[in-house]
Amino acid sequence: MPGMWDTATFLRFLTPGAVSEAAGTSLIDPVAFENPTLAKKRLQALARTPSERSSLARAMPALLAALEEAATPDLSLVNLDRFLRSGPDVATTLEFLADNPRAVEILVRLFVGSHYLTEILLQNPGYLQRLTQHNRLAEIKSRQQFFEEGLAASSPAPNWAARLTALRHFQKWELLRIAACDTFGLMDFKATTLQLSLLADGIVQLALWHSKEDLQHPAPDFCVLAMGKLGGEELNYSSDIDLVFVCETDGGVYSALAQRLIRGLSDMTATGFLYRVDMRLRPWGKAGSLVTTKQSYLEYIRKDGRLWEKQALLKARPIAGNMDVGRSVLKGLESQIFQVDAEVARQSVLTMKQEIENKLVAQGLLEAEIKSGRGGIRDIEFIAQYLQLVHGRENPHIHSINTLDGLVRLTEFDFLQADEYRQLTSGYVFLRTVEHSLQLLHNKQEHALPKSQRELACLARRIDFPGPAEFMAYHDRHRVAIRRIFDKYIERRASATSVAIPHASIMQHLGGAIPGYAECFSEEQQRRHLAQFERLDPSTRVLVHATPIGECVGELTITGYDELGELSVICGLLLSHGLNIEAGDVFTGNSVGGPATGTAVHRKFVDVLRVRSRGPFPDEAFWSRYESDLASLVQDNRPEARAANQ
Repeated sequence: MPGMWDTATFLRFLTPGAVSEAAGTSLIDPVAFENPTLAKKRLQALARTPSERSSLARAMPALLAALEEAATPDLSLVNLDRFLRSGPDVATTLEFLADNPRAVEILVRLFVGSHYLTEILLQNPGYLQRLTQHNRLAEIKSRQQFFEEGLAASSPAPNWAARLTALRHFQKWELLRIAACDTFGLMDFKATTLQLSLLADGIVQLALWHSKEDLQHPAPDFCVLAMGKLGGEELNYSSDIDLVFVCETDGGVYSALAQRLIRGLSDMTATGFLYRVDMRLRPWGKAGSLVTTKQSYLEYIRKDGRLWEKQALLKARPIAGNMDVGRSVLKGLESQIFQVDAEVARQSVLTMKQEIENKLVAQGLLEAEIKSGRGGIRDIEFIAQYLQLVHGRENPHIHSINTLDGLVRLTEFDFLQADEYRQLTSGYVFLRTVEHSLQLLHNKQEHALPKSQRELACLARRIDFPGPAEFMAYHDRHRVAIRRIFDKYIERRASATSVAIPHASIMQHLGGAIPGYAECFSEEQQRRHLAQFERLDPSTRVLVHATPIGECVGELTITGYDELGELSVICGLLLSHGLNIEAGDVFTGNSVGGPATGTAVHRKFVDVLRVRSRGPFPDEAFWSRYESDLASLVQDNRPEARAANQ
C-alpha cells in the first residue's frame, strides 16, 4: 500500500536507474495497471528535474491511492501527463498536487469519469485550483444567480460573437463544478439535474439577452418555452434542449431574433457549442413558423393537437423572455391538454412505446438501451404522463412538470401504489445515474450499455459497483420491476395485475401475500430474508445483514418485529454513523402470532437499503455493533419500555 513507503523511497523510485525493476514494480503492485512496466516508465516521466521529482514523490501516496481505485489507471496516467504539460509550469503544478492530496483525487476521478471533463481541464488547467479551493463549490445556485454571474462574465466582451464565447467558457466551468460535486457525492441526483437545468435556463436567457442587444430588438412579448427534460427541470449532462418560441400577436417580427438565438446556442465554434437545440415540438413541427402566436397555438392544439403533443406539454414551462406571456399561453392550453379519453390515451402511449421498441429490436438494443428499452427510463416517464393525462382534469393537484415529483403526487392521490412508487423512483434514479455516467464520458447522447465486458466493467466501477456482474444484476432487477408496472397500467396484461406470491414460508412470517414483494427481490434475497426471519425470537427482535456492492456502497438487509418509529431509528442511526441511504425497499407484513406466546399480535418487517459510506464500506465488526445499538434503541423505544421509564 502507498502508506508503507516514505518520500525518500518514492524519490528513488522516480529517479531512473535508482531502484531495481523488481523493486519498482512491487511499489505499484496494488494498482491494477494493464502494463506495470510501462506504467512505471510513465510515472518516472511525469517529473523530469530534481525539484519536480521531489514534489511528485510527496504526491505519490495520494496518486497511487487514487489510481488503485480507478477503473482505468493506465489512461489516468496518460491524462495526468497531458494535464501537467498543459499548464505553464510543471514544477508549480506538481508542488500544488503535493500540497493538496484532494486535488490528486479530483484529477484521477475526473479522468476516469469523463473524457469531456478531462478536455475542459486540459484547456483550462487553472480550474483545478478553483475546484480544490472553492469554498462554495457545492453551492446550489438559483436561475437568477446563474444569469447574473453569466452576465458579469460575458457583458465586457466587445461584440455578440465574443460574448457567446465568454458564455461558453462560463458554461464549461459550471458544468465542471456540478460534475465534480456529483462525482464526489456533494450533490445528489435531484440537485444535480436541477442545477444542470437552471444553468441551461440562465444560458438561454443570456443568449436571448445578447441577441436582442445585437439586433437592437426589444422583443416585448417574445417568450421561450422549455419542453422535455429541460422543461421538467431534470436535464442530462448531454441533453438536447427542446424549445418553443411564442409571442402575443405577430410571430413574423421575431424570425430574425429566433434564428439568431438558435445559432448562438447551437453553432459549433472553436470553443465548442452551448446546447443542441431541438425545435420540432413547435406547432406543425418543422413545417411550422419558428415563433407561434398565443392564439395560433391554442387553435392548433384544439383542432390538430395529437395526444403525444399534449403529453409533451405536461413538461412545458417558460424560461426566458416575457415570462407572463409564456404563463398565459400555458394557462390557455391547460384545458385542452387534459381533454383526453382514457382508453385513447392508453392506446396512444402504448403504440408510441411499441414503435420505439420495434426500432430498438431492429438495432439489437432492446435490453441494452436504458432510456427507451424495456423497463427503461421512458417506461417510467410514460406511466407518470399517462396517469396525469387521464386523471389530471378531475385532480389538478397531480399536475407536475417533473417525473419524480409527478410520481409523488400520483401516489399521494392513490393513482399509484406505495410499493410501485418505491420501485419506479429507485429505478428512475438508478437508470438516470447510469445515463449520466454514459453521457459524461464523451459528452454524447449515449443511452446504450457497452457491449464490451471491459467497458461494462469500467462503467460499473465508475458508479461504485465492484464489477459488471453485480451491476447487471442490480440493473436487471430494476428493469423487470419497472416493466411489470408499465404492463399493468399501459399494456393492461392480465399477468401484470396478478400478485406474485413468494415462497409460502416467507408469507408465514409476513402474514400473507404482500403486493410487490416478489417483484422486488430475487430468490436468493428471499432465502436470505427467510433465514433472518427464522432467527427472530423474543431475545432477538432485529437482525442486520450487510453485503458490499462497491468500495463505498453496500446493500443492507434489516429484518425484525415492527415497532413504532422503528424506521426512523434505523435511518437516524445510519446517518449518525456517517452513512447515507441512496435507495431502498421497505415492506411491513400483516399481523401474525407473537414470538413468545403464539397468540399475541405482532408484525414483521424487511427493509433492504442501498447505503453509501464516506470511506471504505464498513466491515462485519461495524455491522455487529450497529445491530446491537439498533436493538437497544428499538427496545428503549417500545411502549412498555417508555412506560417503565416514566
